[in-house]
Amino acid sequence: MLKRFYLPACFFIFGFTGSAAHAQWSPIGSLLDVPVTQNCSITGGNIALARTDGMFLCSRRSELVNAQVPDASHFYMVHEYGLLAIHTNSHRLADCWAAHQLKTAHNGTYYVKQWITHWKNYGTALANFGTPEQRISNVRACCGCGV
Repeated sequence: MLKRFYLPACFFIFGFTGSAAHAQWSPIGSLLDVPVTQNCSITGGNIALARTDGMFLCSRRSELVNAQVPDASHFYMVHEYGLLAIHTNSHRLADCWAAHQLKTAHNGTYYVKQWITHWKNYGTALANFGTPEQRISNVRACCGCGV
């Protein structure tokens, strides 16, 4: 059974609020209208999956990632919104968009730092991202926030 939610309520309901930093990036403009559905079977083992028909979340995966590195799941969520915001399938560009968004958000660099820690420890080489080191380097360059 699919359950549909709209933002910003899903950040609270699904544990995407930062336990340590609290304030975080949240969607604005047309991204507020993106339907959000909790359905782990659609996300393919990821925290979130952006599609033209909405955002699909897996709170179990988010909880697992946050247990590994607190608050690391937030970057992955912002990344997925980046795919929708800039109308791209390029994960490198979505990483860059997410890094830019978080750079200007309250406590945003904290979330970038937590994601970097998570990706250093758990990231794998993927064709659409490159090696973990390449992906981290791309995010650091795009953020320009000293993390």
